[in-house]
Amino acid sequence: MKKIHLSRKFWLVLNIALVACALMTQIAYANPVNQHWELYRSDTPTRGGYLAVLWVTPQKEAHLYGNPPGDTGLPTTLSVTLNGEEKKTAYPPGKAEPDTFEPNKTIFAYETETPLFVPLMPGELQNKEATLNGTLKGLLCTKTSCMPIQMPTAFEAGKAKGETLKSAESQPWWREYRAALSMSDGQEAQKSHATDLHETQGFNPQFTPQYFAPGFEVTGLGKALLLAFIAGFILNFMPCVLPVISLKISALLGGAQEEDEKKRIHTFREHNVFFSLGILLYFVFLAGILSSLGLAWGQIFQKPYLVIGITALIFALSLSLFGLFNLPVIDLKTSGTSKSPRMQALFTGILATLLATPCSGPFLGGVLGWVLAQPPLIVALVFVFIGLGMSSPFLAMAIFPSLAKRFPKPGRWCGYLEQGVGLFLLATCVYLLSIIPQSLLIPAMAFMWVIALAAWIWGQWTSLSQSALKRWSIRAAAAALVVAAWPLLMQADAPEPWAEFQATQFEELLGKEPIILDFSAAWCTNCKALKKTTLTPDKLQKWSKEYRAKLIQVDLTDHNPDGMKLLNALGSQSIPVVAIFPKGDRSKQPLVLRDLFTSSQMEQALASHLKK
Repeated sequence: MKKIHLSRKFWLVLNIALVACALMTQIAYANPVNQHWELYRSDTPTRGGYLAVLWVTPQKEAHLYGNPPGDTGLPTTLSVTLNGEEKKTAYPPGKAEPDTFEPNKTIFAYETETPLFVPLMPGELQNKEATLNGTLKGLLCTKTSCMPIQMPTAFEAGKAKGETLKSAESQPWWREYRAALSMSDGQEAQKSHATDLHETQGFNPQFTPQYFAPGFEVTGLGKALLLAFIAGFILNFMPCVLPVISLKISALLGGAQEEDEKKRIHTFREHNVFFSLGILLYFVFLAGILSSLGLAWGQIFQKPYLVIGITALIFALSLSLFGLFNLPVIDLKTSGTSKSPRMQALFTGILATLLATPCSGPFLGGVLGWVLAQPPLIVALVFVFIGLGMSSPFLAMAIFPSLAKRFPKPGRWCGYLEQGVGLFLLATCVYLLSIIPQSLLIPAMAFMWVIALAAWIWGQWTSLSQSALKRWSIRAAAAALVVAAWPLLMQADAPEPWAEFQATQFEELLGKEPIILDFSAAWCTNCKALKKTTLTPDKLQKWSKEYRAKLIQVDLTDHNPDGMKLLNALGSQSIPVVAIFPKGDRSKQPLVLRDLFTSSQMEQALASHLKK
């Protein structure tokens, strides 16, 4: 009964944590783009009338793709009507810069408040009820993820006309508006920005800079070692990551569990020594990685799969603190029952330092700028001093173990402390999941659920009354469940083999070549399931080569009139749908597969309809 009661508590806490994670992620996108309208009068003879301006402002540290967007991305579009007539929108050029996710491609971005221009004729606002109605569409991207936006917008331009209007020609953006009008098809804009980017890449300025705080600029090894030690020490007082607080508590209480004073001091000293060793080992390892691969400080946290892996480890630690199961090596419990207290302290130190890595950046700017350009041995030495600085309080406690006397003796408060630390770790999981790309959020949460299931099996299906073989067989099965779930849920997206659907191109190919046509959309869950199981890139390439078939995909994520007409012609109103068009006269009789189907069914359909 006690285990059942514990399991119910655990699943309640787990569900609350997962719901909180989803809510926290959505809150970040609650108001992705701010917008407001303004109306100006235009006194230019050829452009007389009014000019409605929609100001769009992306959320902080995000950008919209311009119109044109550049080499990648979806363009920002404003579709508006007035009195039932569609009005033309003029788009200013965006800022030319490398794309965040594909640095080899150039985009034109709207990063700050940007005007979108809608010119109006004088007679169009005679009615005070005249209202501009439309939709703002685009692709909003942060440094970690992108999301499509589709926002309604409305402006009572007729009422605004009655106010005292400013002259458009006197505004600082007037030249930008005239330039936007001249870029009706966007080709001139792309050419202009490509030229600008080329000139920027050739830009080679030379300066002799002066620094505001020259005392913190590193010019030699001695100063680098001193600042590295100080920065490492300061890390202990800058808990910018929640787990660091929790793991520090674990380290300080490591020696507080023995009743006998001598054993208590010995355990306290041993725990701090091995905790410090874990810190030093991590910094030596990090020095090797950064110097050999040329990575920037903290850049490991830009790898989403590594972030998910760290999140999974922290999530497992939190489950162990709630008593669901016991980790074999890294165990943060204060019960003192660990079979390997030295290894526990060592790995706890490594984990604490891994999570504290981003905190070091603000204190190491000058040091890192100098040291990462030095030989590997110098890099390693400086990083060891960072580790010595961070571990210095723990080494001091190991040298003066009498500090252990100041810690309270074990009691019921230890259990409350463990659960509090567990809540800190769950909050950290919420934060880490919020920084991964949006496309990986659902797979990552599913992986956390698998870890919880495996932890429950590990801890609740085994007991010391079982034979060692049975107990470890069950635990091995739980671990295998986690290992098997990772490649299934975390499959990296391979290059898409599909060609984009174009109505004219499709009509030209029809009957001349075999065609495998797929209907998909970003919002279609079943489409994603097919992509992971049946329509994988390797299988598609195999089928395309075997039957010499053209692979074409109709994307229905946004409004696609031609795509919908083709879907309706195939007798369908929903997706996923795959249609197989043979070559020759039978091309007018395609074979259609609906909804979910297996690879064998797909192969059977291809063999029956495209056989040579």
